[in-house]
Amino acid sequence: MATSYVHKPLTPFRRAIARFSLSELAKYAKLTLGMWIGFGIPYALGYPDAAVALSGSAMLTLAMGSSISAARGYFYKRVMSNVVAMPIGTLLIWMTAPHMWIGVILLPVVIFTIVGLKPSVFQMTSVTVPMTLVLYTGEHIPLLEQRLIGVVLGMLLGYLIQQIVFPPDHGFWANTLVNDGNDAATTLLTDVAANTLDRTRLKASTATLRLASSRLKEAHDLLKADLEQSWVSPHLQRNRDRLPLFWCYHELFDSIVSFLETLDTFNTQFEALDGHWQDGYRRGLTRLVNVHHELALRADLRVERAALEANPLPYAALQALVEALPATGVYSSVYLGHLTGYGILLSRLSDMHTEHLRVA
Repeated sequence: MATSYVHKPLTPFRRAIARFSLSELAKYAKLTLGMWIGFGIPYALGYPDAAVALSGSAMLTLAMGSSISAARGYFYKRVMSNVVAMPIGTLLIWMTAPHMWIGVILLPVVIFTIVGLKPSVFQMTSVTVPMTLVLYTGEHIPLLEQRLIGVVLGMLLGYLIQQIVFPPDHGFWANTLVNDGNDAATTLLTDVAANTLDRTRLKASTATLRLASSRLKEAHDLLKADLEQSWVSPHLQRNRDRLPLFWCYHELFDSIVSFLETLDTFNTQFEALDGHWQDGYRRGLTRLVNVHHELALRADLRVERAALEANPLPYAALQALVEALPATGVYSSVYLGHLTGYGILLSRLSDMHTEHLRVA
């Protein structure tokens, strides 16, 4: 079955929800819900001490977990830290009573030994809190029970809120970054091909594209991690098949950034190359930029467009384009290498966007 890299554009309402899910306001809304629900339910049931631990744990999960997978990871580590650290710490206090100072001396040694044995399971920042709370609870079992129940249920509450209430739509973010990166890249390379590039703005424009590329990598990684959850939200499923596409565009933007940096550093050497070779190079670059623009239109999910009816850059066409530009020196080889790398990534993207033709 062919991988589909096309789906219908989101409705304005769903687009607004996706954009909101990535905003700071959505984080504040989830933190507020975590506090209200986490404190309100146990307090109403007559457990005010547990209410504090539950609401605090829910808010910590939401604050520390910027994605569903991050919230789950923090949930596991903090629950394990509390479930193990507090009982062991309490037992140590009992064993050293009434000489509490002995327990205070031994407690860090014991807990940090546990962390050292399983650092992947126990989080240092989470262990230190229950370790000190042991000194407060001491032999008060009800306080220890409420603390453990509050932490476990609070972390679970925060994880559920993160996954159900405005879960971050990293796929939408990745699509937005693909659009922004394509707009910036095609504009810059069009000017390079036409020899009209404003070199005074080249560094700033290159930095903007580099930032879009790094953020696209981050969005790709967050989406990939969230898709590995046992239960996946529909908005994440919608972009599952686009993961390879996002990564390829990240590589494409990085390749263009490298080319622009070379152009900025060695522009004089490029201008010193044979005039006919430069003209052929710019024609070849124009051909690739046109392909890039055509692919960018299909990658843009804001507007529904018909699928490509033919591969815009088969590998044979790229090979012919490169062979028409024989490199005769160091700098011509460097620039030809950038053009070839750009073309190979565009050819790979062309294959992705026309996979339906090979199956049909």
